[in-house]
Amino acid sequence: MKRLLLFIVLVVVCVTFAAPAFAADPITVTANTFTNNFRRNLLFELEAQSVAKITQIALVIQIDGMVSSGRQIPEFTPGTAVQAKYEWNYSRPGNYLPPGVTGKFWWEIEDEAGNKKQTEKQTFRVEDTAHNWQKLANDQLALYWYVGGDSFGKALFDRAVEAIGYLTQDTGVTVERQVQIFIYGNRTDFRNAIEEGAKEWTGGQAFTDYGIIVINVEPSNLEWGKEATVHELTHQIIHQKISGPLGDLSMPRWMDEGLAMYYQTYPGSLDAQFANPLKRAIQNDTLAPLRTLAGNFPTDSAAAVLAYGQSYSVVDFIFRHYGRAKVAQLLQAFKQGGYYDDLLRAVLGVDTDALENEWRKDVGAKPRAIATRSAATPTRFPTFSLSTDPTLPPGTKPTVTRAPVAAQVTPAPAAPTTAPRAPVTPITQLCCGASAALVLAVLGLGWVWRM
Repeated sequence: MKRLLLFIVLVVVCVTFAAPAFAADPITVTANTFTNNFRRNLLFELEAQSVAKITQIALVIQIDGMVSSGRQIPEFTPGTAVQAKYEWNYSRPGNYLPPGVTGKFWWEIEDEAGNKKQTEKQTFRVEDTAHNWQKLANDQLALYWYVGGDSFGKALFDRAVEAIGYLTQDTGVTVERQVQIFIYGNRTDFRNAIEEGAKEWTGGQAFTDYGIIVINVEPSNLEWGKEATVHELTHQIIHQKISGPLGDLSMPRWMDEGLAMYYQTYPGSLDAQFANPLKRAIQNDTLAPLRTLAGNFPTDSAAAVLAYGQSYSVVDFIFRHYGRAKVAQLLQAFKQGGYYDDLLRAVLGVDTDALENEWRKDVGAKPRAIATRSAATPTRFPTFSLSTDPTLPPGTKPTVTRAPVAAQVTPAPAAPTTAPRAPVTPITQLCCGASAALVLAVLGLGWVWRM
């Protein structure tokens, strides 16, 4: 019995010394924070310590909507206890992030002994805290505003929801990720919120990768606000539906803008500022060839207005002549990608030139002579990010969709990996004191057992 009791005591001693050593983590994190200072900076801060000098720290930022993550090297002084800080500075070109952006971040830490640690992923959100935002939302849309009262926000929200319903009903396109719309109620607030260097005439910005729209709509200009909101919302939804795996959209510009113009006014008619120039161009036979509207629109104001009106009219013709099911099929074909003419033939049975002449006949314009094209050298389609041309009619408050803005970062593997280490025995995992205690305990057990 005495021998058995001594054996139990020695086992308890072994466990007591060994357990903390097995559980010990050579690198520990004591603080891990994110601070939102829109529109100055975003701060990511870390405090960590290790049994050996910490020599390497990296911050990985994954912004929702972006394909790749960014690996940033923070400021810190190597040591066994470190404080690291990374500043996402808004003044740096390409670093602008609009309100509403969300993402995840995590840290990768390594010391000179080869110990490595990756922190758990944490979420963050960019907020414009200068205003007391009101919000209306459903699964498809979240609209934020701070001036104009409940009726103002509700009018914009209801018009946007209505437009989503029409778009879904007509084309089968659904909102795959909630779109956020931020309404700034005066010019000064809007300018203070958008990217530095934006054109003075900018009235709105859309960030299709993030699913975010920022617009300057004053309560006194509600009707314009409804149209501008729906126009950009249509771009967002179409982008979600047919963008490729790398986030690019392969679609003729006239189709892109024509759909946005169509739903901007639907179920009404085209606004006079676009309808009148279109009517004159039909009468004077000065319509732009449809192929020239597949890429960027003209920079001349009058020509740009006509391009918008003409794009609307062509899309309206496709809906009326071919039907809504064909429009849905055409969007799916653009998602798959290919030459514009091939996709149009596959779905509508006509190429760009034949479609144009059908449309010209429908609106009462003269047929256009089409040059013979070689089937061996089809016209390639451009690849571009959804956008709204910045040139709009004089006196009209413009909206412009900018290409998605993301940090200029170096892509990093989606999931950081740790190099494999050689197998270790329980003894080598213990600190020196615990190892000695365990050895003594084992020797003691042997001695007791022989008693």
